Amino acid sequence: MDTDTTRRLVQAFVEARARNDADALNAILADDAVWQPPLSSGLGPFNGREKVTKALSGGVQSRLFDLDTMRRDVHKIVVDGDTGIILQRLSATTVEGKEYVNEYCWAITCADGKISRLDEYADTLHASRILGPLLNPR
Repeated sequence: MDTDTTRRLVQAFVEARARNDADALNAILADDAVWQPPLSSGLGPFNGREKVTKALSGGVQSRLFDLDTMRRDVHKIVVDGDTGIILQRLSATTVEGKEYVNEYCWAITCADGKISRLDEYADTLHASRILGPLLNPR
């Protein structure tokens, strides 16, 4: 894929996530899309457009955060060929009322005009200190 097409897909992803817009996410994901959250989070992987769309459009976040307080601040987007990188800060109030702020990196791979893979990276030690019981309910 060319860089311009990948850039448009990555920007559409950022905008759809900001709105928790399942229809917009669904439109840009490949049928066999994969989202791999940070491995130590215990979440995922999510396989297939429907599961990825559901998880990304509030399915996972609503277990953890008050979605009305969620804010994503994009620091930088870097795109080359079929790969886009997003550096961003996520801040929100957890469903338990704790303040959460963490830095994230998304590596997005595109193919045939769609997003085919999303690899998410974060400081999972920091996240587990705040979200621990929410990430691993008993």
